[in-house]
Amino acid sequence: MGFLNLFRPKWKHSNADVRQSVIAEVKEPKILVEMIIRDPEWFVRHEAFGALRVLDPEQVHYHRLVSECTDEEIRRKVVKVMTDVAELERVSENDQYLYIRDAAGHRLEEIRSGIWSPAEEQGTPIDQ
Repeated sequence: MGFLNLFRPKWKHSNADVRQSVIAEVKEPKILVEMIIRDPEWFVRHEAFGALRVLDPEQVHYHRLVSECTDEEIRRKVVKVMTDVAELERVSENDQYLYIRDAAGHRLEEIRSGIWSPAEEQGTPIDQ
């Protein structure tokens, strides 16, 4: 263990396993967003995104993830659950990767056709 690890928060620890283990304890969405954008390990980024989905169901931070995250798979995951039509339109027209543009386009079709509603995505039946 490095000396600097004693002075930094566990989510910034030099050991990826330590960073991953602390994700469940993080209650601040902004910290999870920083982990998703900046962590060098894919498995930490993806687990942090899963935690963010639970912690931030209003998707407040999704715009930043789509814009700043360099992990294409995270960006694809974000657009697959995003509900902001304007942002999805922007991504579907401008993302540098075709498969992310396609994912955003498919998500727009789902929203516009009513295939999926936000209630269903949160695990809540529509009837309630």
